[in-house]
Amino acid sequence: MRSRVFFAYSREGPAVSELVRFDGVVKKFRTPRGGRQTALDGFSMTIPRGSLVGLLGPNGSGKTTALKVLLGLVRADQGTLRAFGHDLPRDQRFVARKMGAIIEGPAFTPSLTGHHNLRLLGELHGVKKRLVDEVLDLVGLAEAAHRSYSGYSLGMKQRLGVAAALLPSPELLVLDEPMNGLDPEAVRDMRELLVRLQREREMTVVVSSHILAEVELVCDRVTIVRHGRVICDDSVETLLARGPARTVLRGPEVSSARELLDAHGYSVIPAAGSELHVSTSGPSSEVLRVLAEHGVFPDEIRREKASLEDAYIEAVRKADEERAQIVDTNKLSTRGRPHAS
Repeated sequence: MRSRVFFAYSREGPAVSELVRFDGVVKKFRTPRGGRQTALDGFSMTIPRGSLVGLLGPNGSGKTTALKVLLGLVRADQGTLRAFGHDLPRDQRFVARKMGAIIEGPAFTPSLTGHHNLRLLGELHGVKKRLVDEVLDLVGLAEAAHRSYSGYSLGMKQRLGVAAALLPSPELLVLDEPMNGLDPEAVRDMRELLVRLQREREMTVVVSSHILAEVELVCDRVTIVRHGRVICDDSVETLLARGPARTVLRGPEVSSARELLDAHGYSVIPAAGSELHVSTSGPSSEVLRVLAEHGVFPDEIRREKASLEDAYIEAVRKADEERAQIVDTNKLSTRGRPHAS
């Protein structure tokens, strides 16, 4: 499937702290067998102006569908959506001028240079030629601008896609998996670019990603999606503060410690080498007391704050438990209904 590069033309308007709001958005698609598959099931989230939002969730959770609804590529079945103070899709044409996005990866003419590809796109959308050089420099492709696109690395292709979406200086930039498949150096370059866009250009950025560690480094807000619903929509700082902290044990006796703590109801996660992670809401001294009472003494024990991965896994676990309870309740309710005679 070919990707789409969308352009946004910025113009002045009233400043609002809440740039985008989804409220109870529902979207269903027809399946090949004639059924209906729910992609968004009461999807609700906010995007504050000037924020860098990480949109997280497994494949099929509804992240890309939500972004397509925002961009006007898919029409919602129910719910409301407002962006820049306007109702969508009614005012989609006006709002589209303020947004730039890459969905499903960048796509350009392979035989042309990066500069030529951007220049053609700029002419198509009425962008001045001088901006081509500016955005290429901004994304770090000035030296490779006159090389053939077919010779670009994956990271360079991703950055050229971002450059294309930046040509008209959008107020809101939406990127679907911009770090997918990149090597560590390219991931670092993309991370630095996103931070620069937010801080230096005062741009609002939404990034859909699977790389939790990178989202934790660059984003100030996180939205977690599961089964078409938002199960968490908060600042990274608040999310980490609520997340489960962990006690880290290190030493040759971690296997004994694992069996012991497992038996006492602790959530134990083996790590690389002779290290063990124990999720606990209490202080490390509680873990140490249990181990000492049974003669198990690790070489090292320390307390670590929750990571975004910890918070993500905990949020997904709770959402799955609540969903399972609802399913079980519905099954019991159905069984209890009298059959029609």
